Amino acid sequence: MGNQGTDTGVPEGIGTDVSDAADVSDAVHEPAASGDPGSVGQQGTAAPTAGGETIPRQRRPLLDAVHPVRAVTAFHRRHHPVTLVAIAATTLAYAALAYHRRWIADDGMIAVRTVRQILAGHGPVYSPYERAETDTSTLWTLLLTIGGGVTGVDVARVAVLTGLLCAVGGVVSALFATARLHARLSAKPRRPLLPAGALLLLGVSPFWDFATSGLETGLEILWLGLCWLALVAWCAETPDTKRQYLVALLIGLAPLVRPEFALMEAVFAVAAWLLIRPGKRRTLLLFVTAQAFPLITEIFRAGYYGELVPLPALAKSADGSQWNRGWRYVEETLKGYFVWIPLAILLAAAIAHLMNKSALKSRTTTILLATPVTAGLLLGLYVVKVGGDFMHARMVLPVLFLLVLPVLVVPVTAVLVPAVTATAVWAAYCGSTYSVHFYDQKHAIAEDERVGYQQWTGRPNPETSAAYTNRERGIGEAIASWTAHGQHVLTSEGGIDVPLDPSLPFPFAVAAGRLGAAGAETPLRDEVVDTLGLANPLGAHLTVTTPGRPGHEKELPWAWILADYGDPAVVDTQEVLKGVSPQQVAAARHAMGCGALKELLDSTRQPMTFGRFWSNLAGAASRTALVVPADPFAAEKKFCR
Repeated sequence: MGNQGTDTGVPEGIGTDVSDAADVSDAVHEPAASGDPGSVGQQGTAAPTAGGETIPRQRRPLLDAVHPVRAVTAFHRRHHPVTLVAIAATTLAYAALAYHRRWIADDGMIAVRTVRQILAGHGPVYSPYERAETDTSTLWTLLLTIGGGVTGVDVARVAVLTGLLCAVGGVVSALFATARLHARLSAKPRRPLLPAGALLLLGVSPFWDFATSGLETGLEILWLGLCWLALVAWCAETPDTKRQYLVALLIGLAPLVRPEFALMEAVFAVAAWLLIRPGKRRTLLLFVTAQAFPLITEIFRAGYYGELVPLPALAKSADGSQWNRGWRYVEETLKGYFVWIPLAILLAAAIAHLMNKSALKSRTTTILLATPVTAGLLLGLYVVKVGGDFMHARMVLPVLFLLVLPVLVVPVTAVLVPAVTATAVWAAYCGSTYSVHFYDQKHAIAEDERVGYQQWTGRPNPETSAAYTNRERGIGEAIASWTAHGQHVLTSEGGIDVPLDPSLPFPFAVAAGRLGAAGAETPLRDEVVDTLGLANPLGAHLTVTTPGRPGHEKELPWAWILADYGDPAVVDTQEVLKGVSPQQVAAARHAMGCGALKELLDSTRQPMTFGRFWSNLAGAASRTALVVPADPFAAEKKFCR
């Protein structure tokens, strides 16, 4: 097997050829440390290069890096020309479709404002006077910050292009990983391969839509593709010491991609360990390597924001269960594009193809085949449990990608060619019609966000901040007018204007449910009051007020907004908004000054000092678990008794 000291990187019972010996990624195992038998290697082995000379195996990675022609030649030798053409055609088609459908969602604009605040020197916040973590993906925010800082262009455009590059990079990585997997399964490692599971990327239009969208879906695809490549090309073939630590570092990034990807981290980490089989000391060091960045990030999050998870996880009740709604969410994707057809075809063909393969007796190959399928089923179960998402198909995409990783490309055989043909017909039909047997939008469990924002912005490709600021121009114009007249105002998307509390350190506050659009138009110095809890610590901890839509079930009552931001001389003495009494406002304000609720607000609004950081860190667990009654009178009773 690929993890034994006498292994050459070829599976049991399978032959090899000179192209494998010349491949760039065939690095030598390093000498085993004491008590670490999984790292024994072949220091004396020599291998022929493309030019025919014999080079010591331990020197080849460096020499290949110096001689790119040799690296390209070795790369070409490993893969059949048909395989290379198939991979290139699939990748280019996917990239073209994703670019054609480029856009940025309102939720993508949320990350854009956070990055703009970072670049302006205000820190990773949405509004400068309240530390709220609005972005689910820490790594995505980091990538956009680097991209925006280096290029100096509109961060929204950076988000669109970065997502596209990540998605395409993930697809390319996964395609080559699967090609190498099938080389393990074949007595002819260089036999031609055709796209199979990869056709799902061309047949299911949400794969195109969310390659951009300003969200982290492209990053998810990249991480999954790289992890798959690392397992197949590194862990299963040449697990030398340096590569082991790189794999551990890569897999450990999972919760920084998305918090629920910690489930994927566990699956990929177990698979990598089984393939490498390090000793106890190496296992401990690899574990520490994997957890280093997530641990540092978690300490910063707890100390800076005072929470153990980003606010969207609290606002969306990510620890809750909505099994029925979650299944309906997944079902809409499976039925909406007849995805069950290619999945059934490819599963049946793969089983028939593998039945007579002696490679299945290999422990290494079994692990490789089982890992992405297990990860996909586990992630799918999580998606069903939490009730899916309010965006159509978005959370199902990484599940589908994982399930088809072992069959992204398949060999040309009598069994598999008909399956590829049938899948290609399905992809051509679905891809050309964008959606077949699509759900009725009026009765759908989730929304087609791209279509919605095309209509709302009036642009076929709403991919810039201007697409949103032009639509929200009323907020900017009103703020400019109030500034000219020296007025400080609490306003909203719905046209509610109330005098702002004069004690607040900013001149304007904008209450909005469409957080990204409002944030694009509101100056960075001013407060954006999120009415759905994604950027509002109080709103994220509320009890559910509008059940039925994940991510939007905790709508912040106006009594709390007026108590927090309205001028007490006005909102405490008269009913400024129909249905919101001065008594409700007074109760809300009183509750915010009591007990654990006061501490919650202090953790985000008091100046950041070492003492505040330590207090936030120490109380992060209890603060994360805090539940605030949406009714101001109930909250007053709970916190001020």
